[in-house]
Parts: sequence; structure tokens; C-alpha cells
Amino acid sequence: MTILLTGYTGNVGPEIARQLAPHRVLALVRDASPAPQIDGVKLIEGSLEGLPHSIREEVEIIVHGAASVAFKSPLEELRHTNVAGTAALLDFARGCPRLRRFVHVSTICVYGDRTGSAPEAPVTERPHFVNAYEQSKWEAESLVLGSGLPAEIVRLAIVGGSERDGSVRRPGALHHALYWLYKGLIPMIPGTPESRVDLISTEFAAGVIAATISLPASPRRIVHASSGTRAPRLAELLDDLSAFFADHHRGWSSGAMSTPDIVDRETFGLFEKSVEQSGDLLFRRVCDDARSFLPILLYPRTMGTSLAESVPMTDWRTLARRVTGRLIATDWNRKPCPAL
Repeated sequence: MTILLTGYTGNVGPEIARQLAPHRVLALVRDASPAPQIDGVKLIEGSLEGLPHSIREEVEIIVHGAASVAFKSPLEELRHTNVAGTAALLDFARGCPRLRRFVHVSTICVYGDRTGSAPEAPVTERPHFVNAYEQSKWEAESLVLGSGLPAEIVRLAIVGGSERDGSVRRPGALHHALYWLYKGLIPMIPGTPESRVDLISTEFAAGVIAATISLPASPRRIVHASSGTRAPRLAELLDDLSAFFADHHRGWSSGAMSTPDIVDRETFGLFEKSVEQSGDLLFRRVCDDARSFLPILLYPRTMGTSLAESVPMTDWRTLARRVTGRLIATDWNRKPCPAL
């Protein structure tokens, strides 16, 4: 089959393309020159709003992975890519006469601040969102499910990096939080010791998408690329990372740095307020990065994983240590915190 893939230059895009072989993959890119070159992948220059009409006759499946994951951006900016961009691609899909399915890559964050069990089902009732990114992705899902197309959704958990070598194409909110944690600059983390940190690898995320496509089409099907009950608890993840840090940083091995306390929302809010009042630019940056990622730990939930259970998954300890070790070795890809 011929598959149109968006988001090819993102963290998961190249791995999705690899796992979709032997299908013919048309990868949408704005500029082909810096994009990864993979056998069997044809690069198509364009944008979500400006796809070449010449490929409409060929496309049988669309995998929509393009999105802005700038958690700190204003809602209107995020809507431009995540909502308006999705709407433009849906319009393109309606003009594809051979289209069999439209697979939209979303996020488990569309549940907002809901806790408990999270089924693989539409979030029909608008939740309270922790940040604008979550809202924009929920709005995009609503568009897809109401499009009338043979659309399916794969929601990704927190993609840490490659389980093979720990590589991360573009460090994001998780990796910035890991950086500040490694430097001993996060004294406390909002959440509960039992909060699950739903960490998955790049390969696993792409594997669940590929497994979904291998099934017969089922409009409005929703699949979670999630570790579910296999996800570590926050307390055990922090303990394991602290032990790993001690092998790489004298501050951790000497006891000068220690595992941050896990605190409730009110306590962390007081810490943030004290940082703002202090005027300390470094700690303001720490809090700003932490605010983008850590609050999701205040709303513990366990994701349904009907299909993900059948996809091979690397143990979370191996993944966390492999990714963190690679980040340490490369100094967070040499550009962890441009302001410092």
C-alpha cells in the first residue's frame, strides 16, 4: 500500500517509516535536504496546508504524526499546527479516492486532569487541561472523530527515546526535566509516590502504530501506545535514576545531591511562588521547564492497552538508563538549556 506520513522529521517519524516497510511511504517534509534518508521512503516537499494534489490518486493510508509539542506555547499557536493543520489534512484526505484509513497520532494527555482508569475510547466530555498542548490535541481528536472518514487514533504515552541506543532526536519537556534533576536543581516533584510514569520507547510507539495498520480498518478505533500497568511508579523511577546518577556524577555519589521529595500541588505551588519572588533566573528556568511536564504526575491514571500488550516492550529500567546515559554522554545533545 501507499502510505502518506506526516511528522517524519519528528522524534518518532523515522522509526514509523522504518516499521511501515515494505509499504511504500511518502513522507511529507518542508525541506528534503536535512531529512533522514531511509530506503523505501520517498520525501514529498510541502506542508499540511499545501500538499501536492498529484499524490492524491496514490494515497491509501494517511498516518498523521505532525504536531507541535511546545507545551509552553499559547493555545492559539498550538491550534495553528495541531488543529488547523489536522483540519487541512482531513480536507486533503477527502479528495483521495483510494483512501482506506486515516490514522491520527495523538497523546494520552488528552485526558487532562482525569485520574483512574483511562479506556481506549473517545474523550467526549471536555476535561480540565493541565496545559494548552493537551487542549489542542483534544480538539484535533474531536475533528478527526467527527470527520466522517475511516479514521483511527493512536495515543502515545511519554516517548523517552530509542531503546536500541538511547538516542533522542529532539530533547523535549521530559529531557529538560531530567537535565535539571541530574544537576540537582529540582528539590521537589509534584505528584504521588504511586503515580505511574508512562514511559515508552521510540520503537514501541512506532510498533503500536504499525500493528494498528496491520489490523483490518475499524473507523473510530482508539489504541493506546502505552506501558499501562507495566509503567513504573514515580517513587521507584526516581530511586532508580538516583542510583544511576551516582555512577556518573560526584555530587550524587557523595550524597551532596539527593532524590527530590514528592509533594502535593499546594506545596509545589509554594515552592514556585518563592522562586518567583527570589528573582533567581536559573530557578525560574527550572520551574518553567518543570511546569511543562511534571504536573501530569499529579493526576495518576492507568491507560488501557488492548493492542500494546502484543507489541514487544523493553523494560522501563533499561530504557530510562539507556536514554539518560546517552543524554549525559552527549551533554543533552549539546543544547539542553540555551539560556545558560
